[in-house]
Amino acid sequence: MNRSRIKRYSLLLVVTLLLALSSFVVQAADTLVILHTNDTHARLESTSPEADAAPAGGMVKIATLVDELRENGLDNILLLDGGDAWHGTNVANVFEGKSVVEVMNLMGYDAMTLGNHDFNYGQVALAQRKGEAVFPVLAANVLEEGTGEPIAYSALIKPVGDLTVGIIGLVTTETPYVTHPKNVEGLVIADPIARAKSLVSYVRPQADVVIALTHLGFEADQVLAEAVPGIDVIVGGHSHTRLEEPVVIGNTYIVQVGEHAKELGYLELTLEDGQLTNAVRKLVPASADVADNGQVVETVARWGKELEAKMGQEVGTASVILDGERANVRVKETNLGNLVADVMREAVGADIGVNNGGGIRASIAAGPITVGDIYTVLPFDNTLVKVEILGRDLLGALEHSVRLYPEQNGGFLQVSGLEMTFDPSQEAGARVQEVLIGGQALDPDKTYTVATNDFLAAGGDGYTTFTSANILVETGAMLRDAMADHVAAQGSISPEVEGRIVVIE
Repeated sequence: MNRSRIKRYSLLLVVTLLLALSSFVVQAADTLVILHTNDTHARLESTSPEADAAPAGGMVKIATLVDELRENGLDNILLLDGGDAWHGTNVANVFEGKSVVEVMNLMGYDAMTLGNHDFNYGQVALAQRKGEAVFPVLAANVLEEGTGEPIAYSALIKPVGDLTVGIIGLVTTETPYVTHPKNVEGLVIADPIARAKSLVSYVRPQADVVIALTHLGFEADQVLAEAVPGIDVIVGGHSHTRLEEPVVIGNTYIVQVGEHAKELGYLELTLEDGQLTNAVRKLVPASADVADNGQVVETVARWGKELEAKMGQEVGTASVILDGERANVRVKETNLGNLVADVMREAVGADIGVNNGGGIRASIAAGPITVGDIYTVLPFDNTLVKVEILGRDLLGALEHSVRLYPEQNGGFLQVSGLEMTFDPSQEAGARVQEVLIGGQALDPDKTYTVATNDFLAAGGDGYTTFTSANILVETGAMLRDAMADHVAAQGSISPEVEGRIVVIE
């Protein structure tokens, strides 16, 4: 093992327990408090779950909870993140996660492990974000192909109060399939258990407490706990699992805190004679009555202004009107529908691309196209997915698409890579008359690859066919970002209606 990849941090953080939370007890010298987040997906601001509900959640409120827990100056608290922090909202995506790293720096995180979606901006941006973070970014099992060197720190050993804590970072082996494959080219995601065994053998003799900070998912965390008994605590992520109580396997405590910065995880460990004797678990809600942290609010507002300016930037031009009118994209082929489906298919290298017409919300006038125009057309947080499906099931999806015609239907598919003819005079389920893929008739027994969005892949708009499809890639990349990149690369676009969807009148 390359010991140079283990960074020692001597900084003692002055931390405390939130006295306002009366259910927590004041800590003794032989305790360790672990505060943790995971799968926040760049939720920096609070949101309202319902139209009339007060805003809750978000890092603006998590930061307040952390600050209050530190206020009295005790020195036994760690703040950790289990990955998927840097990608997920416009204020993060447009700036490739830079805004999130700045907020995490402000909050005083002690360490994070990389999540699969933290790779979404590519390796150049990833290296930049790691360099900007004032806390160590861990990924023990993500190695450079050829050299076998980790791309980030494998572990760290640091004093926390009177204790020495070792922290190991592990990343899911699913990463090449749940980010775009190009984002991990030249990298190897090694077996996390093998890496953990090697690192624990080195860290354990030097640490009072060994923590695995993982983005593996709850099921994989349980396997890890069984395989590597030298780990005291697994602070997890990836599966968005909300664990109100720690799951104990052997002598290992497993915790995770759901998603989207709705709650702050709290785990208080008590040690006697070097042995863990007790664990107290709390999930502290970032509820509407928690005040927003002023520094985080100011930082997010500044990035928000930059986002507004970015939205006004031109990325290309359209020589024709791009038709995204509701009355059109929900009943027939349009040139904008074709463009969106083409972008999807090309982005993931699929045979076919399909997008629900209801996901296209506006037209774009001929002339300059701004980032804001594209975000207006595609306002949803839909991400690109590549699935594998049999021809007969694809035919079923196309039948589902046209079943309500001529009624406007948000599930009406805009398509790429295929041509179809349908007869609305026939009963629903028997309307599609002909389907050509690459100029060849659809083969019901052949397997085709389909680019779609995560909404349809999850069965949205009633597409249950896609829920049983074999998922090949979940890129995590936003459709609107792929669209903006395509327009920027082309410079000028002039998509046409090509007869991809023909109605027999």
